[in-house]
Amino acid sequence: MEVHIRQATPGDTAGIARVHVDSWRSSYKGIVPQEILSGLSYDERRKLWDNILNSSQSDTYCFVAESQRAQIIGFAYGGLNRECSPNYEGEIYSIYLLQDYQRGGIGRRLLLAVAECLIDGGIGSMLLWVFERNHSARRFYESLGGKAVRRKKLSIGGARVVEVAYGWNDIASLVR
Repeated sequence: MEVHIRQATPGDTAGIARVHVDSWRSSYKGIVPQEILSGLSYDERRKLWDNILNSSQSDTYCFVAESQRAQIIGFAYGGLNRECSPNYEGEIYSIYLLQDYQRGGIGRRLLLAVAECLIDGGIGSMLLWVFERNHSARRFYESLGGKAVRRKKLSIGGARVVEVAYGWNDIASLVR
């Protein structure tokens, strides 16, 4: 299947919101409380993405993956590390792909699109956070050379979850 990766535009918010909600529901079942997953709203996520894509932040990057029918099937969003870590300057804030399109190289292409922009912006390292119990995502990041470098505990809907940060010290080697 041919998939096109391109920079996101403000007109993509509904498609990104759909992927965001549907991916959470399929990927985080059994990790995040079901009432949280059931309560996710396409409209609320669309408003979130309206704010993100209409902001004037020049140091963030968002890419979408489109199917041959111009349907958004995935996205990746990143920029400067939000925790101002000296070891990892950049961060992938979110990367999601509809379940039916996973394991075909699209997620890798999305991650690399953001990584290339980080490099172009003078950023040489990055990290991302993933739920510890999301084993398929963790294997994906490990297959790309990511190393588990940190852990933190969160509370989501009253449930305690652990996130693991995967880091790349040299993202130039990742995109080669």
